[in-house]
Amino acid sequence: MRLDDIRQEQALYIRRRARLSRAIRAVLLLVLAAALCAANALGNRYFEVTVYQMQSSRVREGFRIALLSDLHNQEYGAGNYGLIEAVRQARPDLILLAGDMVNQDEEDLHVVLDLCGGLKRIAPVFYILGNHEGVLLYEKGGGDGGEALDTQLIQLGIPVLYSGCEELVIHGNPVTLGVFPWPASQAEELDPAEVQRLEGGSGFRIMASHYPSIFYETLFDADAELAVAGHYHGGQVRLPFVGGLYHVDDGLFPRYSGGQYALGRAQLVVSRGLGGHTWVPRVNNRPELVMIDVLPSGKEG
Repeated sequence: MRLDDIRQEQALYIRRRARLSRAIRAVLLLVLAAALCAANALGNRYFEVTVYQMQSSRVREGFRIALLSDLHNQEYGAGNYGLIEAVRQARPDLILLAGDMVNQDEEDLHVVLDLCGGLKRIAPVFYILGNHEGVLLYEKGGGDGGEALDTQLIQLGIPVLYSGCEELVIHGNPVTLGVFPWPASQAEELDPAEVQRLEGGSGFRIMASHYPSIFYETLFDADAELAVAGHYHGGQVRLPFVGGLYHVDDGLFPRYSGGQYALGRAQLVVSRGLGGHTWVPRVNNRPELVMIDVLPSGKEG
């Protein structure tokens, strides 16, 4: 064989090996991507429990708040048994449902009604409206083609808080729960009298809204200890060391996509939510059940 023929054969062999190597790398990357997608999808079928702590001089005996948000008709077992049991095991003293527990385009309300029926046997439950409840109630008549969602919740014994303040007592601690919708159930502005009523409370003060944006747009410096919200779904895609990637309300890198934040005089806790209502999958962002431990100053949980 001539030298030129040998060189051509060697060059052809090298090119074939290079093509084969690229093909193998491409296949491996596809397999890895598929495995990551499968693991992510499998992980999103289960929620995790996140516990936050805060301290207050207005609290004499500690208590625990369960915060559920953005379920979007997701079920964790029949009748949401898995979710109800997780809340039961966490032993909260107060349960707050921070809105979007339903979907605005689904009139079947059995998921949220079954959930609330189970939760009310654990601790007092208060339901705060989100944007999906707003559409369902104010634009589509309420759901199920019959009695509206809020009517059915009230019949079930679940208080539905549209706006304003509720006075509670938890383990001997007076607590004022102020609910501030945004927009306020068809209204344009918050009621300043309700803000003053919240701030005038002598006990522990909680601000609750479905929308995190209300706290940095309107209530940033309100005189309260704790604020809770949901709505942002954790930014849908969460980047390491950065947080949530996007929400339509706040654009890229939403300010309060999920977690615990210093907010003026208060601590703000934003749930990443328990479900979803978009074609974009949750990435690095498992559904979340939140517990908030409120402790007297100087005590660790």
